[in-house]
Amino acid sequence: MKNFISCLIVCFAGFAAGGCSSSPSSVPAVPGGVSEALADTQALILESTYGGAPLKSAKDLDQYESRFPKAIAALKSGEVKMVWGKQIQDNASSPQVISYEAKAESGEGWAVKEDGKFHKVSASDLPPKK
Repeated sequence: MKNFISCLIVCFAGFAAGGCSSSPSSVPAVPGGVSEALADTQALILESTYGGAPLKSAKDLDQYESRFPKAIAALKSGEVKMVWGKQIQDNASSPQVISYEAKAESGEGWAVKEDGKFHKVSASDLPPKK
């Protein structure tokens, strides 16, 4: 069943990239400068949100490792950070950060917000550390 859902998401992503979808869950374009690790993390977040298995903690990453190896490696190494428990919100009016490049903590970097899009952020845009 999970493979079927993964196939559907991949197919949907292909149609969205072709511009044939106006669905709120279409895959946003990746701006220049976004790391491959964060782009893969965005795909992971999209699948976990729409596949029904939100990422609540680092323990949830194992089930996605074979499909999103760059994202998982970056999350485990700390290159990319995750705000656990957040997911894509269709029509988010003031989207919050879900995941971001660690370099944003000390300067500027890219983040994926609840609207599913990439945003340029700085340390002041990030959630407070716990």
